[in-house]
Amino acid sequence: MKRIILHWTAGGHTPSHLDLEHYHFVIDGAGKVCNGKWPVEANRKPVKGQYAAHTLNCNTGSIGVAVAAMAGAQERPFDAGRSPITPEQVEALVRLCRDLARQYGIPVTRETILSHAEVQPTLKIKQRGKWDITWLPGMALPGDPVKTGDYLRGLIAADTRPVPEPARPAAPAPADDVVVKPSGGLVALIAAAIAALGALAGGLFDGWLK
Repeated sequence: MKRIILHWTAGGHTPSHLDLEHYHFVIDGAGKVCNGKWPVEANRKPVKGQYAAHTLNCNTGSIGVAVAAMAGAQERPFDAGRSPITPEQVEALVRLCRDLARQYGIPVTRETILSHAEVQPTLKIKQRGKWDITWLPGMALPGDPVKTGDYLRGLIAADTRPVPEPARPAAPAPADDVVVKPSGGLVALIAAAIAALGALAGGLFDGWLK
């Protein structure tokens, strides 16, 4: 698999049958990860009617992950709708993407882990006005797709290094190397991202995440 594409379902906090048809994984409002109808491998070489069709002209080699949220949401004037994304969903999304990146050897880059809203500006594959995911809990308004994606990638990249083999003790980290492993919770994840990415992560917060 080549990439992971992040979505919201534009529905309620409980995944529907249709949601599970279109995404490999759907995260409910409490942060529980639900498996979709089709396995990830179905999208290696999609067969008509037998794969997760989550992104227009960009399903081959793409893992579709969605948060069940944003029913009735509108971009302008902004309204998060009846079921806005929850902090628990963000935390679960980050953990799931870390695991998938490790499992499939997917690097954390703008081209390989991105939101549906980033597909058109980043991969140059035309979409139909998709704006998921440009809003997260704590944001007053939707943000720039790529900046919002950078924020999520910062959280994901905070702990994507390979797990060391048990029989081979890890070498001590250099004194100036900050190694932070989140202990759970959205606040801890954000702190880990800031520590790991330094000035880059700090810049992402300026002016758009309040």
